[in-house]
Amino acid sequence: MKKERLRIEKLKKGALLKEVRLQIFEGEIIHCVFDNIQEKQMFLKIATGEEKADYGKVWYGEREIPENQISRLLGAKIAVVSSKSNLIDSVTIEENIFLIRAGVEENWVKSRRDKRQALEIFQEFGLSVDVEKPTHMLTPFERVQVEIIKAYLVGKRIIILTSLTNTLSSNEKRKVSELLEQLRGKGMSGIIVEPLEDIDFVYTDTVVIIKHGRTCAVKDILDCDYTMLHTILYYDEMEKRSSERAFLFEEPTKEDGVEIAGLTSAGLQSISIQIKRGEIVKLLCMDEKSFEEITGVLRGKLTVLSGKLAMRGDSKEIKKNIRGLKDGIGIAEGNPAAATLFGELSAMDNLQLLLAGKANGIWTKPKYKKSIKILLKDILEKDIYKKKIRELSSIDVQKVLYGRWLLYSPELLICIQPFADGDIQAREMARTMIYKLKERGIPILIITSNTAELNYCSGRTVYMRHGKMISKEEAHRFLYSGE
Repeated sequence: MKKERLRIEKLKKGALLKEVRLQIFEGEIIHCVFDNIQEKQMFLKIATGEEKADYGKVWYGEREIPENQISRLLGAKIAVVSSKSNLIDSVTIEENIFLIRAGVEENWVKSRRDKRQALEIFQEFGLSVDVEKPTHMLTPFERVQVEIIKAYLVGKRIIILTSLTNTLSSNEKRKVSELLEQLRGKGMSGIIVEPLEDIDFVYTDTVVIIKHGRTCAVKDILDCDYTMLHTILYYDEMEKRSSERAFLFEEPTKEDGVEIAGLTSAGLQSISIQIKRGEIVKLLCMDEKSFEEITGVLRGKLTVLSGKLAMRGDSKEIKKNIRGLKDGIGIAEGNPAAATLFGELSAMDNLQLLLAGKANGIWTKPKYKKSIKILLKDILEKDIYKKKIRELSSIDVQKVLYGRWLLYSPELLICIQPFADGDIQAREMARTMIYKLKERGIPILIITSNTAELNYCSGRTVYMRHGKMISKEEAHRFLYSGE
């Protein structure tokens, strides 16, 4: 009989968490999906004792915990490992592992015994981390491994992994899952808090979906599939899509648009893509190397060996690198959404910054600010313009991110994984803004390596594998036959 490790009932916190319930057993791994990033962050703060819930009952080890002891117990038993490292760079790896009191950096006596013990632990779990390596030189993957081992050694019994999707490679994520598999044999439990698209059906036991602040589904992994879970999580969004205006699904106009022709680099072989004005083209990269290469080239970070850009009937050779807006190409980064925004600047500053290259005196002439507000009056509320980007909600960040391109109107807008944000409302806003850009007649190229993202908006799909364009039939054979 499975022994219950932790149970949370009727958890409430402000307007974010309305009724969250969660149960995890010893040696169990669950995948927890939130539809809102603020809800996720608040839950993590409560789960680690950083915040107190307004209401909720907690059982640990099948014993109900008094309300005044909940935060302290959760903080003692649960560790969160994320892309934001908790390791101290100024001390050694073994000191990080055996340092119980976080933040203590002085009066630490180095010991050969500790170094030897750290080495033995890494060997026990089959980890190849070099104990002699300075902490500040650890890769993100090595940091995650060290933090997991430390959590186990200091007595944490539940490890929460979150925000690692875009930090680790597929192979590294698999190795982390294998490490959790070893720890579950020692009674440890794991909670993976990542988007649904990153669920690992091999190592997961249970899937929990928390939507609109409530636990709406708890499914045994053997009783569900991706389609079922996708429907539960995105039902509201799918309903909205079914009632969208007809223009979203009309054939693209016959006006000239943009053509990327014969694009060749160290990892790309004669890539050619045509995008008409007012058309959305979705490029699915079937392997990570292709994704990294094509995005690196289009960002201007990787060298182009040959290729042409044709815009409005004018074709020109690409010389060494693609030059972004100088070549008429805008880049919108989707994860995080603020990647191409400046967090300490206001929304208006960010909007003006992009336009500064087009309009002289934009910073000093009030008429430009007035024009921006008129053009975006149906998108941004008046009080948003003065706020710093870091103060905005994820939804308003998306509005500013894509609102800039509505104002600028590039010859081609490349959206890199625009729906990768774990917040479903932010994802919905990104989709809405992309449609507004389409309506404006801007050619849009969406690049992703995630098949789930193909379903989030309409558009023509093209495929790339091993640095080459492939047919739909070839792509489907690879996707569905397991080649």
